[in-house]
Amino acid sequence: MNIERRRGLNEDVFNGAKINSTDYAQILNVNAQWGTVNMTKDVADQSQKKEPEHLIHWIVGELKDGIKMIPKKAKILSIYGGVILAINLIFWTVKPYFLPSYLQPFRQLISLVVFLTATYNDIVPKTIFWVIVFTFGRKLFKQMRKRGFRSTFSCMKNTVPQLSKAMSTLGSRAYPILLSGAGMGLIIANNFASYSRFSGARNKIDKYFIVMIIAFSISYLLGEANKTGIFKFIKLGSNDLGKLIGIKQGLSDDGVYLILSGFVLGLLLDAPLIFLKFMYGGYILGLLGILVAIVMLFIPVNKATV
Repeated sequence: MNIERRRGLNEDVFNGAKINSTDYAQILNVNAQWGTVNMTKDVADQSQKKEPEHLIHWIVGELKDGIKMIPKKAKILSIYGGVILAINLIFWTVKPYFLPSYLQPFRQLISLVVFLTATYNDIVPKTIFWVIVFTFGRKLFKQMRKRGFRSTFSCMKNTVPQLSKAMSTLGSRAYPILLSGAGMGLIIANNFASYSRFSGARNKIDKYFIVMIIAFSISYLLGEANKTGIFKFIKLGSNDLGKLIGIKQGLSDDGVYLILSGFVLGLLLDAPLIFLKFMYGGYILGLLGILVAIVMLFIPVNKATV
């Protein structure tokens, strides 16, 4: 059989039936067209997936995912809940400064436990504290056991270089962003270190531990370059807020890094105000910082990507 005859009479088996080369070519052509249709559909689906995500949608999605995980984590969640309930029931009823004589030798220890467990804090900072302890804290503890202390915290050395890079990228616009973050940090710190069971206890050191925990957690995530969770929350929130006030784009990655860095700075700056017994110092200085940042935004400067 010569080559020409083989080309004309070539047969193949397709699903158990014999087809000639002409029919086979037509089938290949249809498959190619169908593949093109599928590729077009895939491209369309990808373009839809790349549409900007909104803060509310993201929060709802995260909540749904969390609710789905509850049955799987019921046992460990019940253990966590029991620990939190026991600590608060025991130490909430104890007043370190008015202990009976038989507990006086343990006054400092009890005060330390109250400080380290945020027992006297309000419900919001207390909830944040325990969420951080049982999520970020648990993950960090595992990392230390696996990699060692030095290796686990080595990412912290990246915070200053990354902050310097973000400042350089944004130029003059970096300062109002950093200042606004510091202002919010001061206000939050003053608020979290104030509410307690005792009237008049405002901006007190025994309720400042949660502020330190938040500051450390955010600093670690910044050093780790972790762009999920709070990073995404701020980015999506700034995008949605920008659209409401007529700005096409919210904060860039560098902008989010700066506002979080400023927030950490503001949290830590409340500490000297506590020792100075400036009960509302965080509120006052924080609000002042935000107002100055707003004014700075209207000062004409060279354009930069925020």
